[in-house]
Amino acid sequence: MYRLLVQGVTDYAIYMLSPDGVVANWNAGAQRAKGYTAEEIIGQNFSCFYTPEDRAAGLPDRGLRTAETEGRFEAEGWRLRKDGTRFWAHVVIDAIHDDEGHFIGFAKITRDCTERRASAVELGTALDNLDLAMSNMAQGLCLIDGAERVVLANERMHEILAVPGCEPLAGATIRAVLSEALSETAALLFLRDHLLSDLDLHKPAISEIMHQDRILSVTTRRLAAGGWVSTFADVTERRRFENQIQYLAQHDPLTDLANRATLHQILTETLAAETGGRCAVLYIDLDRFKPINDTFGHAVGDRLLQEVALRLRRTVSPRDVIARLGGDEFAVILRPADPNRLAGTAQQFLDALNQPYAVKRLPIRIGASIGIALAPPVGCDPDLLLRNADLALYAAKRQGRNRYSFYDPAMGDRAAARSRLEAELNRAVERREFVLHYQPIVRARTGATIGFEALLRWRRPDGVAMSPAEFVPVAEEAGLMPEIGAWVLTEACREAAAWPVPLTVAVNVSATQLRSALFLHAVERALAESGLPPQRLEIEITETAVLENRELALNLLRRLRALGVMIALDDFGTGYSSLSFVHTFPLTRIKIDRSFVQGLDREPHSTAIVRAIIGLSRSLGLAITAEGVETDEQRRLLARERGLDLQGYLLGRPEATARLDPPARLRRPARRAAASKTHEAGVQGHPEAA
Repeated sequence: MYRLLVQGVTDYAIYMLSPDGVVANWNAGAQRAKGYTAEEIIGQNFSCFYTPEDRAAGLPDRGLRTAETEGRFEAEGWRLRKDGTRFWAHVVIDAIHDDEGHFIGFAKITRDCTERRASAVELGTALDNLDLAMSNMAQGLCLIDGAERVVLANERMHEILAVPGCEPLAGATIRAVLSEALSETAALLFLRDHLLSDLDLHKPAISEIMHQDRILSVTTRRLAAGGWVSTFADVTERRRFENQIQYLAQHDPLTDLANRATLHQILTETLAAETGGRCAVLYIDLDRFKPINDTFGHAVGDRLLQEVALRLRRTVSPRDVIARLGGDEFAVILRPADPNRLAGTAQQFLDALNQPYAVKRLPIRIGASIGIALAPPVGCDPDLLLRNADLALYAAKRQGRNRYSFYDPAMGDRAAARSRLEAELNRAVERREFVLHYQPIVRARTGATIGFEALLRWRRPDGVAMSPAEFVPVAEEAGLMPEIGAWVLTEACREAAAWPVPLTVAVNVSATQLRSALFLHAVERALAESGLPPQRLEIEITETAVLENRELALNLLRRLRALGVMIALDDFGTGYSSLSFVHTFPLTRIKIDRSFVQGLDREPHSTAIVRAIIGLSRSLGLAITAEGVETDEQRRLLARERGLDLQGYLLGRPEATARLDPPARLRRPARRAAASKTHEAGVQGHPEAA
């Protein structure tokens, strides 16, 4: 029965070995495990089950000797089947003795443990990976049981709590661990906020622990089986960076003052607070800052802005707020503000900013303009208050700069009127409501017409004719002049193409046109569509039109001159750098400003200036036009000069169509010209209306 039992076992290979390792019998389990039948294996040495490497190392014989001397040998290792495949075997070899105690051989039991080993290896790999992951976690991990004792803690947990790795946390209460590593207060806060028996299984508890100069972010989840798992992260650096980013988002990086967004937020909070006090906003814009930037460079400009910010800080109280809005614009919120002392405060700002500056050993002087808006006792909108201060600043600049101005409702009315005018101008551009009038230019000695100046006119739908002096500046600020100017060029060239050769047409160009590279294309298109030769088109510029971007304007004008277009410098003698312009720019004509012409018959200085300009122009080979000729005496005096051209009401007023009969205009009585002078003085006074 025992033999039958052994032979019937199929999960274990059970067989006998002779003292020298020869297989003596074979059961069904051995056949199943190793693939040999009893007939095939009995009589063979059991070393055939070992790999060549193990046989070379003497493992089979070593196992037998161990079993013989110690009674038993047990091991695990790779074994071979009949087909050469490997399996992982658990082996036990027992020494067998007869009843008299004589050694007669070995009993060997082998079990195929390949699947168990694979599972063990897989589990070991998973545990190794888990250990590796826990060791390399950025957060400290802590498993806490229901008794609030630490069950497991990774290396990062030791690092965060500054506990040496050789001192295990497991077994200690989390309160004791945190009390020793941080503080008793921190430990109690953790217990109160995290170790809750009713903590939502799907919603973790999150809080931060502050300890000295460190900030720890703690997240705890309750486990369904009991206990909690907490992660600790040191977010000190992150909070520092977040605070720095938030600070940068609220402050100007150059001056360290509040920025526009912060100013608006503080103003909103101040106006909403029921403190009973009033506040005021001062808009400050630096005068003469752009020339400093252009002359000495942005490094000097930036240093100057920092010095301005420092002076503003010294002038205000700790309750007030200073902000840099961008460029050379600043704003101050005074809170509370005494209406009776606002003027004195504004003057203090002006006095502080007017003092000389020394930046990189450069002596610099600038000024400032200030707009002041006082909040009403209740119900003021922050955007409205800021707008009012901006309007007051605009008024201060219009009055001559280096001064302050208080907001009054009339400024708002003017701003509203300006907005309406801008809207009407946009509609006028869409509907082509503009027209051109043409004023003749004649030879001084012969009275022959040599050309016309095209002058822009606008009659609004309500029938009111508006002077260019009123609408052109608004159109420039609204960015409409490039489009309007392109239309003027097209229309003037089309009209001039029908005039007798060689009559020319002169067109005024605004500052915004000279700042756009599209201006050259507009001129080329107007000439191409009309067929007008380039030398019959004259572009009139002023010094102020090119001051903002001299190099761009110079490049554009040189390219125009290369096309053959004539270029005239208008209002000569009124700018501070006229001689520089004459020397640098590719001019073909100079137009003497009307202010000098009007003084010819009564001011010796005007006569001397006119003669000097004529002499300069002749020496440079430039044509000359005297503007604003309104009396016979002025014409007579100018006619004495050789090669001089004239323009003015005496010689012809701007009309919708160019009159090509010069004698009719020259015979116009002087008294009519004098009467027209008074009637149209407002239009003639603006450069674009000349």
